[in-house]
Amino acid sequence: MRRLSGYTAKSSALPVSAAVLLSLLAGGGAAASAAVAAPGSQIARHGSPAPRAAARVSWHKLSLRNGWKSANSKALPAGNPSYAISGGMVYLSGSVRQPSGSNSMFAVLPRGFRPAHALFITVYTQSDVAGTLRIAPNGQMFASNGRAQTFTSLAAISFPVFKKTWHAVALKNGWQSAQHPYDSGDPAWAVSGGIVHLAGSLHQISGANSIVGTLPAAARPAHVLYITVYTFVGSTGTVVIDPNGTVSAYGSQAQAFTSLAGISYPTSATKWHKLTLADNWTSSQSSYNSGDPAYAIIGPIVYLSGSMHQPSGTSGLFGVLPSAARPSHVLEIETYTFAGTYGAFGLIPNPQGWMFVVSTPQSDAQDYTSLAAISYPRNS
Repeated sequence: MRRLSGYTAKSSALPVSAAVLLSLLAGGGAAASAAVAAPGSQIARHGSPAPRAAARVSWHKLSLRNGWKSANSKALPAGNPSYAISGGMVYLSGSVRQPSGSNSMFAVLPRGFRPAHALFITVYTQSDVAGTLRIAPNGQMFASNGRAQTFTSLAAISFPVFKKTWHAVALKNGWQSAQHPYDSGDPAWAVSGGIVHLAGSLHQISGANSIVGTLPAAARPAHVLYITVYTFVGSTGTVVIDPNGTVSAYGSQAQAFTSLAGISYPTSATKWHKLTLADNWTSSQSSYNSGDPAYAIIGPIVYLSGSMHQPSGTSGLFGVLPSAARPSHVLEIETYTFAGTYGAFGLIPNPQGWMFVVSTPQSDAQDYTSLAAISYPRNS
């Protein structure tokens, strides 16, 4: 099996089709929407039958402060910042911006919706520059790094508050918990309702082996997962989870601090529905054992998985999501792309249900894009 290793610098080059998609995310409005339709106009013919529509979660509006406002708009309907709870999991949705002020704390979650430890999660900010969402045990929420003040997406962010027993990840190769001094929790795993949840943080005090530990059979995925995570001082790294349970951490700052917060994925027993790809996008399963692009609906939550690449072509649009799995708003989510880079996976809940991926340069996404560990409530 080929391995996606190594880290490359991003350039400012961006193909026209990807630039149009980013323009839409940045609020390009009707002109951008019309331009997007051209490269993916044939995609609508490739839809596949969808399962019955999922149940929905009940959203509660976040009360914003310190000059932060909702970034939802007619041009970019990314939703108002909200929170919900379902099955012992807290989910976030919507988007925020800060037209004035400099305090990165934008809201406080009420009791019952707060994490046990500090969470550090990489999120999408304006024009696909990775930013940081930090949630403290007292409920305070902070958006920083990247272009957080211009636009920060809360889409697809979740964390557990259930009381289910957590199990420690047995660390090796000089990796240890980074709970102190960050109060970010010991590395741990739990399985609830067929979903594996990871939590905590770690660092490597000696050695250079990227393997941090091994998950037991009950917590292993069916395919290799490549997941973009927060690493030290707001940098972006990668956690890789193999079907044999091996967990590895990569990135220039991974040894200093790697967060496992917000990582959730279905167990290997999950029934998946394959996504029909278009515009010359194709599965990367045969090269990396990282699964065919697929989705599953478990209760009110949609899960994505698999990987893909585009051998030729320029369109970032790669397919249509069946109506039962479509969100209520535009979603922008950071995801792993080739050789440890990152890009943005997007969902546009128009009648076509467009799915797309962009990166800078776009060749990173074209060479490899992971959909692993992406999940969101259907009515996000």
